[in-house]
Amino acid sequence: MTVFLPVYNEAKSITGVLQGFYEEVTRPLGARLLVCEDGSSDGSPEVLEQLSHQIPMQLVTSRVRKGYGGAMRDGLRLATTPLVFIADSDGQYAPSEFWKIWNAAGGYDMIIGRKVVRQERFYRAFLSRGFHVLIKGLTNVPLHDMDCGFRLARRELVAEVLPEVRSLRYSFLAEFSIIAYRKGFRILEVPVLHRPRITGTTSIYSWNRLPWIILSQVLGLLRLARRLNRGSEFKRSSDPGTGTARS
Repeated sequence: MTVFLPVYNEAKSITGVLQGFYEEVTRPLGARLLVCEDGSSDGSPEVLEQLSHQIPMQLVTSRVRKGYGGAMRDGLRLATTPLVFIADSDGQYAPSEFWKIWNAAGGYDMIIGRKVVRQERFYRAFLSRGFHVLIKGLTNVPLHDMDCGFRLARRELVAEVLPEVRSLRYSFLAEFSIIAYRKGFRILEVPVLHRPRITGTTSIYSWNRLPWIILSQVLGLLRLARRLNRGSEFKRSSDPGTGTARS
């Protein structure tokens, strides 16, 4: 298994986050630790380079900002093990919550964490609720927390879904979940605790960028809905079936 964390501007907290996942998940399971740093400007690359001498990891750094989706693509392409566990690096998910997902993994292709209570600013929670309502209306996908950055997936699912993710610039994992569901992969949602950020704030959703982000998301969803309605590109290459989602 690969434990994969994308990192952007988390210099103050990333040491504790990575040590936590290494001690709780990576070392007990004999898994690989993969870290993809995405053009940080706060010294994160230097912190990670020093940390790589203390904790066994595959570290990928970038001089340019690719965005969350770009960092996710880099990591998922490099994760060649049968299973890949994805965790955001902001410290909002306790490493111990991994075992809830691990213990529920049997018989499913992807297990997604479902945040019990969203510990974030009110406008982000409001936008997320509205976004999920819109997604369900346009795509008929019943998942509750499809953009959660805390999940376990089989390599076969990743290989088949990743090339199709291209419509939602600001919601890579939501589109990933939608396409996986529509391809008939078996998906389970498991409730997990969500904590306030250890330090800092999310830099993407600043007030001056919100109008553009909302417009981009709506247009992207419309494009994705058209692709889903055509349907042919969302046929599984093997073992076609009907996906299931449970809360």
